[in-house]
Amino acid sequence: MANSSWRFLLSLAHYLFYFFWLFLICFAMTACGSRQLAPATHFEQKNKQTMQAEKRPIVWLYFSQASQTNLEKLGWMQQANTMPWEVFLRKYKIPMARISNAEEIEKIPNYGVLLLPSVVALSQADRDAIKKFRQRGGSILSTWLTGVRTENGDWVGYDFMENVLGVKVIGNTQDAKDDNFIVVHGDNPVFHTLPAGTRIWLDRIPSALPLRLEHKNDAAQIMDWSRTFTPDKKTSLVIFDEKLISEKITSRIVVFGYPEPATAVADPKVIELLAYSAITWLIRQPDAYIAAWPHPYQSAALMSIQAGDPVGDVDIEFLEKFEEKTGGKATIYLHGDIIPASARLVKKIQERGHEIGYLGDKFEGFKDQSISVQSQRFENMQKIFAQAGLGMGRSPGFAIPMDEYDENTIKIVLKQGAGHFISSNELTEARMPFVMDSHQDVRRATIALPRTILGPEDIVQESDDPNEGLQNFLDELDLSHRMGALNIIRLPTKTVLTKEQRENLLSHLGAQKKQVWIRSGGKIAQWWRDRSRVSTELLMDQKGLLLKATVVGLPLPQENVAIWINMPRLNSTLRLSSMDKSNPLPPVVKLDDWRSAIILEQLVPGEYYWYLHFDF
Repeated sequence: MANSSWRFLLSLAHYLFYFFWLFLICFAMTACGSRQLAPATHFEQKNKQTMQAEKRPIVWLYFSQASQTNLEKLGWMQQANTMPWEVFLRKYKIPMARISNAEEIEKIPNYGVLLLPSVVALSQADRDAIKKFRQRGGSILSTWLTGVRTENGDWVGYDFMENVLGVKVIGNTQDAKDDNFIVVHGDNPVFHTLPAGTRIWLDRIPSALPLRLEHKNDAAQIMDWSRTFTPDKKTSLVIFDEKLISEKITSRIVVFGYPEPATAVADPKVIELLAYSAITWLIRQPDAYIAAWPHPYQSAALMSIQAGDPVGDVDIEFLEKFEEKTGGKATIYLHGDIIPASARLVKKIQERGHEIGYLGDKFEGFKDQSISVQSQRFENMQKIFAQAGLGMGRSPGFAIPMDEYDENTIKIVLKQGAGHFISSNELTEARMPFVMDSHQDVRRATIALPRTILGPEDIVQESDDPNEGLQNFLDELDLSHRMGALNIIRLPTKTVLTKEQRENLLSHLGAQKKQVWIRSGGKIAQWWRDRSRVSTELLMDQKGLLLKATVVGLPLPQENVAIWINMPRLNSTLRLSSMDKSNPLPPVVKLDDWRSAIILEQLVPGEYYWYLHFDF
């Protein structure tokens, strides 16, 4: 009897928790109405041909009674999964309808999106109807476990997810209690509304842990706060794909590998962004966004040489090979104590086009020192460099030994008018540059370049097998590249990497130089300023879909800015036409199966308009 009472109280506690969670989500989504992602009429404007005047539903939200029965055994309810979606869809006026059986699935039109929110249990009729829906060209958004149990609750495994949704489930995060963050890819067909590498906290619910998925197209990872890379650990959390059914029919899929209650503690605005991006891609709504990096690059890398010891001939040799292999330029950060012994070689480095930056007056952190002491150290550092005849330019870069800085350090760096600042992992949730002071004129703003991966030497020294450690670093670099991130590769002077390891590192970077923009810190910071002065949006008029590009301020961007366009169908092509014959048409190139790029070449400040035409 006591055990029965205890189970009843535990079950009641679970119900109260999830009712509280539902209230919290509803309140948060309502409260953030003033910071909506798009105008309330966004979908009506861009989907007139689909919805027409009667506002036909385009999203069908599936409520599974069988899942309700099974989830009750875990202490939560199917409504905990469906209600957040219903609130979201209604908030953004996305036409929707609720359905609950196979017969209703069979009636969904081909343009529709079937939303399966943690539908753990499905009858055979449900499975057949969903499979047929995909074969007709319908698209699906699925979250967490889908169809892993029968309507009676019997476990049947992941066959439905693999055979119908096309995603392989490897396991969950049971063995990694710190893997509680969604880490999104930037400039991704699905997720382009958040900067690359953005961390999003997930609540750890023991009965509903995030999944580890496997698929060729992923849009987010499940990782710990530091985004620690572990060899052989599958981390894909969100996947997407488009299946070719016939010559004219395709079906899109997005799978979120986590349940809705896990997002209860996350920023509602960020969760809305994920949902918004996925839904718009599934309904084949074209979208336009400024590429994070100059065309044709997908990510960026900075070779950061931290000169704790005097610069030597081995460093010159490394930089020469770095140029040869990658075609890029590095930044060498130096402190005052080594300038007398290094000045001659540093001038040679500058003559080769590499950049030098400040590392302080000595190899000692600045953290917890008074602002007056830190100011004096900065002043001493600048005097040492000037006396050695090392020109630092108008906007030098700053790094701090061992990343030991504080708010006072940042105030001084901003006061000095630094071009860029190498920040630690704590200043941003993303893996991208950002303006450190939003009150600055962006053309002269200090740009933070966050260092979010350990350097190759750090990983090699921590590894039992140095060569294996280097390979782990290269694999982590590849993952961060797929995210579209900025990667700062920090190496000290007098590195412990062997000659062979250095050559392997440079060969790996050289093999990616067509996709990775490898430049100095100053060049990367300047690009971020230039890019921020270009914006784009999609409009509708009587003639069709209209792209507007706005360029503000001078000077002109030094690199080619690209507008990436999400295409409405697999392997479709993009054509442009102009509103004004005097307005030249920019080049258009295909990026991948889902996107094209419009290249803006030397545009003067102003507004530009082009109609978009999609050929299938």
